[in-house]
Amino acid sequence: MIQKMIPAYFALLLIGLISLSTQLKASVPPFQHGDRVVFIGDSITHGGRYHADIYLYHATRFPDRPFVAHNCGISGDTAPGTNIRFESDIAVHRPTVATIMLGMNDAYGWAFDPSLALQEKINAQASSYDHYTQAMDQMARTLAEMDCRMVFIKPSIYDQTAVLDQKNLLGKNDQLGRFAEYIDALAIKYSASVVDFYTPMSVINHVIQASDPSATIVGGDRVHPSIPGHLVMAYHFLKSQNMSPYVSAIQLDASEGGKILELRNCEIHGDLEATSDQVSFSATEKALPFPLSSAQLKALDWVPFQHELNRQVLAVDNLPTGKYALSIDAIKVGEYSSVALKTGINLSANSSTPQYQQALQIKALQNKQLQATNKLRSIALVRHSMVKKIKPAVSEKDHAALTIALATHLNKSKGEPWYKYLRQQADVYLETIQNEDKYKQEEVQWMQKMWQQNQPTTHTWKLRKI
Repeated sequence: MIQKMIPAYFALLLIGLISLSTQLKASVPPFQHGDRVVFIGDSITHGGRYHADIYLYHATRFPDRPFVAHNCGISGDTAPGTNIRFESDIAVHRPTVATIMLGMNDAYGWAFDPSLALQEKINAQASSYDHYTQAMDQMARTLAEMDCRMVFIKPSIYDQTAVLDQKNLLGKNDQLGRFAEYIDALAIKYSASVVDFYTPMSVINHVIQASDPSATIVGGDRVHPSIPGHLVMAYHFLKSQNMSPYVSAIQLDASEGGKILELRNCEIHGDLEATSDQVSFSATEKALPFPLSSAQLKALDWVPFQHELNRQVLAVDNLPTGKYALSIDAIKVGEYSSVALKTGINLSANSSTPQYQQALQIKALQNKQLQATNKLRSIALVRHSMVKKIKPAVSEKDHAALTIALATHLNKSKGEPWYKYLRQQADVYLETIQNEDKYKQEEVQWMQKMWQQNQPTTHTWKLRKI
């Protein structure tokens, strides 16, 4: 019965992504106890959520495998730029695993400006490819020398097909496609793993734009994936790690006093009790459901996240016909028909369950960790893209001189679209730089608390006929 519980998905899933998910399964080992993971990237990593979703998934699915993960993305960065900051911003974490997703800024935007002469475009795009591939090879070589396992991520797309107000740099996404092809060769050279974001995101865009030309999996700027887009990216990363669909699964037979037919990732303690109008038991599940926010729900139109990665199943055969109230720890969580229970219900999205509430507590701890992380990434961005470019050099301990030097540096960008963002980042930097060590400690401490809060708990389940 557990295998038969297949929800109805939109045509998009049936046509494209279910088959793609099978093709994209790759040998990307799940993160292990004690790993130190770095997510290397540009603004899509710096300000994005895909890596946080991946970490939260591991924290809810594998409570016995604690590890730490660090956001090592910097807005506006490139592969050559990442190599420049590598020692102080990446190697300092002594990573055992590195994921690398770069390319959006390496595919120079100006090289696709319609006003540029054809030969200049050709030369610029060739230079872009050379700089990217050489820098990525250098980065891979450095990581290999550190004995760090590598996971190369084919870059997310630049949306050059959506009908949007934002200027369209036609050809930029094709350049990202060339980068994506190179990643395959680079991974072979260094015996690394590959996760493909580029292909499935392209497929989703193609399908949704067939009915709505303005629809996009990325934002209105054509570059930065939306929150649902980041969940799609996390989905494909997790699928590449060959994750089981099951949080847990319990299949019972309610006849003849009750018996256990199948258990997945959980244990039932003591006797299963089944009468003509009630089934009860105590169980310890070894994982928790992944808690989705309302902002992420759009992604469920695009990928079968709940069915393929987040199934917390209860199935009960041979119940007397009728409707049943389900309670867990004396908390009523829903009412279900005997037919639905025979097929199997997925409780992973049921926010009333104690398991879901425990998962929300872990997510709340992660949100506190991300607050510290965001401050650290602002410090890193300003340090590497501004402070290190100031001549003569200014000490980060000289707050007054630093404030003046940064203001002078920022004035060069006044009037540019990115000025306001850089100004905000500089303000955060000046407010937090003296407390950098404190935020580093907080980041790790909140992660540690996540792995304390995620431990399995025994719950009492009861089905009662209404």
